[in-house]
Amino acid sequence: MGENTKTNIVFRILDGIDMAVAPIILVIVFVDVLLQILSRVLPGNALPWTVEVGETLLGFIIWFGISVAARNNNHIGFDLVVRHFPPNPKKIIGLIGINLFILYLGWLGLATIELLQHHQRFESRTTILQVHMFWVRLPILLGCITTTIRLVIKDYLVITNQEPVFAAGEHRE
Repeated sequence: MGENTKTNIVFRILDGIDMAVAPIILVIVFVDVLLQILSRVLPGNALPWTVEVGETLLGFIIWFGISVAARNNNHIGFDLVVRHFPPNPKKIIGLIGINLFILYLGWLGLATIELLQHHQRFESRTTILQVHMFWVRLPILLGCITTTIRLVIKDYLVITNQEPVFAAGEHRE
């Protein structure tokens, strides 16, 4: 099995997870927001738990989005400055950017592990639904892991000249 096939399999697995989970989260957020609106319009029907659900799901959406954006080169970058450089400096600067992002995600992942351990140790829970804060903050760690995997593969593909470093809007098939 070739290296390109292995990377495509990893991308397909991550994309499959994204495609399975993201629509479910979006539907739940839609229903949650609809319930919040209705609870404000109809007197005597306050549903305070919808705020907690919305905040929790927002974390999932943000971190799924970061991972997908890293895959498709749709994340914030400095390619406007670099796109007019010759190919070799452009590649080096792009790789520096990718690796700085990987280092940041590693640091954030470690900080999140400490936070999750803190929540486990002190049994922290949300105010209304009493959901363990571990589950509320877990999307940060999952997002760091999936985004790092995607960026490490991108790093490899750029180094081996299988993919340009700045290819916004292009998708792997």
